[in-house]
Amino acid sequence: MLTAIGRAGAAKRKGGRRLPYRGQRAARPVLFRLLALLPAAALAGCGVLAPGLDGTVTGSIAPAPAPVATSAGEPVPSGVTPDDWIAARQALAEALAARDAAPSVPWENTATATRGTVTPLASKDDGKCRAFLVSFVRAENEDWLQGEACRTAARGWRIGQARMLERS
Repeated sequence: MLTAIGRAGAAKRKGGRRLPYRGQRAARPVLFRLLALLPAAALAGCGVLAPGLDGTVTGSIAPAPAPVATSAGEPVPSGVTPDDWIAARQALAEALAARDAAPSVPWENTATATRGTVTPLASKDDGKCRAFLVSFVRAENEDWLQGEACRTAARGWRIGQARMLERS
């Protein structure tokens, strides 16, 4: 006589061979895979959320230098590097924007370790042109550039003349 357990076992056999088990074991590999991915998913955002990371780029490839640009047709004065002139020229535009004699405007170029000030001087031709003085301080050296800027039709300033002053 077959018991209930014996009948269930007999029903699972086909041609004397046992069929593969289709119970809870089939779900286990999926469960294990999900459990294995859980720590990876939890740690995936740690690099983004970590405070105190700086954006310094390291490696053997140097960053491309910034393009040198001055006003169209305006040469860089002799004795001044193009990068320093760009920084000083921006301060000059700010200093000349004031209608009256303005205080000196500081400027700095950290790439060349050069700094200085721009000082607008007297106006000529009913305020259409202004004289200016620019200092260039590098380490122990200090140079001065004297020049004149005149208003353009586009409300900008064009450098008419600029020359380095000689030391006495």
